[in-house]
Amino acid sequence: MWPRNNHPMIMAHAMGAIAVLLILAACSHAPLAPPSVSTERGPEVFTVAVLPFEDNSIAASAETAGLGRSLAEGISAQLIDAPGVILIDRESIDKVLEELALSSGNMAEDEGRLRLGRLLGAHYLILGGFMAIGPSLRIDARIVEVERGLAEGTATEGTLSERRQAEIALSTKVAQLFSSKLGAYTQAPPVTSADHLRKGLALERIHQDDQALAHYQQALALDGNNQRARVRMEALLLKEIE
Repeated sequence: MWPRNNHPMIMAHAMGAIAVLLILAACSHAPLAPPSVSTERGPEVFTVAVLPFEDNSIAASAETAGLGRSLAEGISAQLIDAPGVILIDRESIDKVLEELALSSGNMAEDEGRLRLGRLLGAHYLILGGFMAIGPSLRIDARIVEVERGLAEGTATEGTLSERRQAEIALSTKVAQLFSSKLGAYTQAPPVTSADHLRKGLALERIHQDDQALAHYQQALALDGNNQRARVRMEALLLKEIE
């Protein structure tokens, strides 16, 4: 029995506390509901760094000048519209390559490249080399999964007089191999405003402003409230005027 001099407000708080304790006790014996599990799976995003290809020829030649860069750019162009793929910009790659060259010159080649991938935050590295022997040209490429260090490669052969055709052939092979590795994530075109925004941002990183602008316009056509796409579109339009 409660003392008579207890204030009614104190009595109310006490009764409320007793009610809470009773509810908690009942809940402790009730079976827990299983956690809800969503069966929906959103699109995964893979970051990819395409490195300049190395010249493995015995001697450098004018016929292969700039080939390492143009091979990387050709592969990037093939992958730029692949959903689920974000390309790391060339400036970031060059910066980390310079830092590694200064700090880890005695590092094993494969270990150094995997470290590069981790520093860049890349899921995959695409790299390779080329060799010119007389009029012949061979280009080899590898796709390296950074986390596990697994690699898969492809190659193409041609002649120095048909260097451009060899570049296109190699870029196409790499894009097809990479698409097959990622499966459905690289098959469908962008379908949402967010997809187009992401592609536009990736294109800006490799200075493909015209293509980026087209994706921002598509993003706004699908969702007029996509403010980030609007800001980037306006920035590119102002850049063209300047």
